[in-house]
Amino acid sequence: MTNEEFEKKWKENRNKVLANNEEYQRIARSYNSWGWIDYIIFIVGFVICENYTKTLVNGIVLQYLLALIGMVLIWLGYRLVKSMLNSKQTLEQLEEKIKQQYKETLGK
Repeated sequence: MTNEEFEKKWKENRNKVLANNEEYQRIARSYNSWGWIDYIIFIVGFVICENYTKTLVNGIVLQYLLALIGMVLIWLGYRLVKSMLNSKQTLEQLEEKIKQQYKETLGK
């Protein structure tokens, strides 16, 4: 099988192959899952940023806007650290590994 034929076959079956891989699904769900800790991070992030912005800005509207932006940045940082600690591979790395395994099974 040529590389072009395999790529065509992979495009056709990619979603089905990835849907049947438990590790890929677990990592994909971890990117989208929400838990109670996410809400706590939001609240704590907002409180921290609100208290910090009180010293920087006098306008209440600007203060709350900056606190909201800071809250989202803290939450995104938490999600980044959480994803790095939970899995040793990214979805892209795992997909490439699954693709190679699929290629090997078709080659036999």
